[in-house]
Amino acid sequence: MTIAITEEHRTLAETVADFLAKREARAANRALLDAPDDSLPSFWPEMAANGWLGLHIAEEFGGSGYGLEELVIVVEQLGRVVAPGPFVPTLIAGAVLAEAAGADLAARYLPGLADGSRVGAYAFCTDVSLDGDRLSGTAVVPGGAQAQVIVVPVGDDVAVVEVGEGVSVDVPKSLDPARPSAKVTFDGAAAAVVPGGARAAVDLAR
Repeated sequence: MTIAITEEHRTLAETVADFLAKREARAANRALLDAPDDSLPSFWPEMAANGWLGLHIAEEFGGSGYGLEELVIVVEQLGRVVAPGPFVPTLIAGAVLAEAAGADLAARYLPGLADGSRVGAYAFCTDVSLDGDRLSGTAVVPGGAQAQVIVVPVGDDVAVVEVGEGVSVDVPKSLDPARPSAKVTFDGAAAAVVPGGARAAVDLAR
């Protein structure tokens, strides 16, 4: 049984399930158990081309303009075959920016998250602080090994950080090599701050 209740949603679920079966997504996940590192799945560009990374993003920013309901349909099918890849972390980052960020910040990041050229992530278990537009501290980041843009809750706000100078990523051995989380350390990393974005971030991540 699927959670899809409308004909359109059932069609989407069938399309995603068929795609993942043909790309042998379950086998791709199993292969990561012995892989030396965690890389993007070979079908990541195709998923992006199908529009699944941008279902919830407005058309003006490269998405399809749908909502979380459509995302749930896709994520359910990914879960059924334990498909690898930072799909959900990227979705969360995009959803937070689409909901809470201003137009300039949305235009800066959402097109890349929607077309798959940028991998996003959302930080949990944070111990961070902001000094102006500089972020310091540590966070646990699912999918952080591949992330290029990380959304980090800081008090009532969220900080958006590009992985680069001032950001170090450590990926300890995980019980599930297909779902590694990274310990990310921010050392005065440049951040774009979304005032009051933390509540939306928590709600959307859940």
